[in-house]
Amino acid sequence: MQALNAWLAGHDHGLLLQGPDPDGPDPVMHGVVVSQAPPPGTRLHRWATVTVWVRHDPGDPGGVREPRRPVSPEGALESELPEG
Repeated sequence: MQALNAWLAGHDHGLLLQGPDPDGPDPVMHGVVVSQAPPPGTRLHRWATVTVWVRHDPGDPGGVREPRRPVSPEGALESELPEG
């Protein structure tokens, strides 16, 4: 769940969300929630604190996968490859 949506849902149910380091520079409002403590389904008092861990880069971690240059055939020297 998006961190902002989790914060709003928690607030609507009388809970406060915080990051693992409340004084840290990373806001809890951005990113995707990947874990929480206490676990989901735990009964808490009104306005109790739930600690959430957020992944800040939800994008594709793959990056460029094709080689930039052709891979040398086994046993070939780099200088034997055609320029291009």
